[in-house]
Amino acid sequence: MSTSAHPRAASVEETDAARAVVVGVDGSERNHAAVDYAIEEAAVDGRPLTLLAVLDDYTIPIPHHSVVPEDERQWRVLNRIADEVRRENPDVTVRRRVEFGGTVSTLVEQSADQELLVVGKRGLGAFARLMVGSTSVGVAGRAPVPVVIVPDGWRQSVHNREPVAVGLDPRDRNEATLRFAFTQAQRRGVGVTVVHALDISPSLVWDPVLGGPAYWEGRRLESVEKSVEPFREEFPDVPVEGHDVHGHPSGVLLDESVGAQLLVLGRHHEGIAGFEIGSVARGVLHYAEVPVAVVPAV
Repeated sequence: MSTSAHPRAASVEETDAARAVVVGVDGSERNHAAVDYAIEEAAVDGRPLTLLAVLDDYTIPIPHHSVVPEDERQWRVLNRIADEVRRENPDVTVRRRVEFGGTVSTLVEQSADQELLVVGKRGLGAFARLMVGSTSVGVAGRAPVPVVIVPDGWRQSVHNREPVAVGLDPRDRNEATLRFAFTQAQRRGVGVTVVHALDISPSLVWDPVLGGPAYWEGRRLESVEKSVEPFREEFPDVPVEGHDVHGHPSGVLLDESVGAQLLVLGRHHEGIAGFEIGSVARGVLHYAEVPVAVVPAV
């Protein structure tokens, strides 16, 4: 892990300063990016950092011939990371936890009353290089706190001056999504790029009663601006750009995330028992090359 020390930010309220940044740790090389991201998040705001390893019985190979118990291996990993954090960021309080149970359910439960959950993008299975891991999708679809999914090899220090992008759908409640995006931009000293994709159904384009594309585009843009305006006023020091692009939302968001340090999406769709996220968010999570924050609606 390699992060530079950060001063304690004055923006953290005393009443919620104990809420931690939680990061899922599996000890793999590809997990380093997520851990580094979480360390920086905690250091910037002076929040505690919780290193959380989850042992799921299904992940332990059978037969298992190692003389070192799996929980002992995980404690060694957590202890090593904690020592590195204390050396490089001595003001960060580090908590370590090894839990047994389902990976997704445990991550969700252990982060439920915390500030943020950070997980790596890829799984550890045979298709890890091709698709986002089931753990990442699972926690993004269920966690009651914002979840940041970090791609393998991401180095936040290289992207610190890039803007925060946020995708909006005017049909949804966007307050929590926008507040997260503007807060992240303010604390990082960068701007916000508001992305709105307009994908008009062909059946509406030439409808003589409902109007043509210009009518629908005008209504959507008006709705987007109405959602953003209160945050322009609340965060006057955060520059705001608006990008209104025709095309499928997943493709537009992926294109607009290039050159951003974070892409923020709202989670509005709930599947059976809250296990699913919408198809747009799922598509973005699969292919995004920048960290993606999924923020639950409140």
